[in-house]
Amino acid sequence: MCIRWVYEQGDCVIVKSFNQSRMRENLHIFDWELTDDDHRKISELPESRGNYDFLIHESGPYKTAQELWDGEITAGQSNQTPLVSDD
Repeated sequence: MCIRWVYEQGDCVIVKSFNQSRMRENLHIFDWELTDDDHRKISELPESRGNYDFLIHESGPYKTAQELWDGEITAGQSNQTPLVSDD
């Protein structure tokens, strides 16, 4: 379902699998479409932009989240509250 959702967004997915059964399964995303209800449910899922905690540390390259995050969303629009505010 996730691969199909990304495909319907017009984005590219690079899947990593050497298992022939899974590779065949992945090709079946072209045989169906997500329903309006599927889209609604997916849009209600909380968004996460990854985990950057390993970069932020007193001895790491960034001391604060503000040093790391410039506030720009490059992977589309976000309807979530920003992780870091400009305040």
